[in-house]
Amino acid sequence: MSVICVLGCRATSATLARRARAAAEIFHARRPALVVACGGRAWDGIVEADQIAKMLVEGGVPSDIIVRERCSLDTFDNARFAAALLRRRGLDEIVLVTCSWHMPRAAYLFEQAGLRVEEMGVHPPDASPADWAYFRAREAVSTFFDKRRRVRLA
Repeated sequence: MSVICVLGCRATSATLARRARAAAEIFHARRPALVVACGGRAWDGIVEADQIAKMLVEGGVPSDIIVRERCSLDTFDNARFAAALLRRRGLDEIVLVTCSWHMPRAAYLFEQAGLRVEEMGVHPPDASPADWAYFRAREAVSTFFDKRRRVRLA
């Protein structure tokens, strides 16, 4: 059985809305037993996982299958806390939903945490060449540092 795992970002952003919408569409197509909303950072008092869960419910995902991972503050933490949460349920296979530019690093970290990952990247609609250059540079730096950390299960 697959689980959908949606990564958070700024809680009131169009980016988070795109990720949640994509996760809801995947839910309707596959009907997994569990959807994990990841993200513990609060933006203007709104926690990422809570906002994802709200958007998922608005998209027709039953609230009783949504689990909120509210401890993580970055992608590294998303991976280790989600993996621990899923391992306690005997699950190790996910459909990972995040931005397409973020997916290589996110998938790497989730795999390092012991999960089998199917990637579902969400593309930014109006990203300019400068945006893509920023995304690539940001991810290169983050990947450099993440590869020097060891993912430890919580």
